[in-house]
Amino acid sequence: MMHIIPLRKPSASPTRSPRSHLSATHLVRAAGASDAADIHLLVMGQAETGVLLPRSAEEIADAIDNFVVVADQHGRVMGCAALHEYSPSLGEVGSVVVAPEAQGRGLGSIAVRGVEGIARRRGIEELFAVTLAEHFFASLGFERCAIARYPEKLARYDAMMRHGVRIVPKSCYRKLVGWP
Repeated sequence: MMHIIPLRKPSASPTRSPRSHLSATHLVRAAGASDAADIHLLVMGQAETGVLLPRSAEEIADAIDNFVVVADQHGRVMGCAALHEYSPSLGEVGSVVVAPEAQGRGLGSIAVRGVEGIARRRGIEELFAVTLAEHFFASLGFERCAIARYPEKLARYDAMMRHGVRIVPKSCYRKLVGWP
């Protein structure tokens, strides 16, 4: 059974209530400034392999309101995902990563669902993801599409490659999220 959880900012001492947790062990919430360093470590661990695009600590801190995190019962960030807005109706799901020791527990799915919630609240109707994790996004209701549909993303890739960033070929998936 899928639980819809309202995202909330982290507090100094997270409390548990029926509305603020997914299970006895993990909590999805809006990221806060105190999460930026943990998110950076997760993202850069995957960026080194080319799976994710690199993001500086400053970029993450500046965009922290666009991130969701999945934390364990001790408050440690075990996964994250971000929303990158391209227009008032279009956004990209990015920086989806789960700590190696927490993989296979559904935390990536939980994080992406959190990003979908942010997108809906902001009025974004369509999300896309450029990914190597084809089956993962398909399992979340995303449909394969041509990346040429998103010239803004292609322009961003071109700019990054001009600055020496290696771009691994990936597949593109999209999902209409709109209002439920």
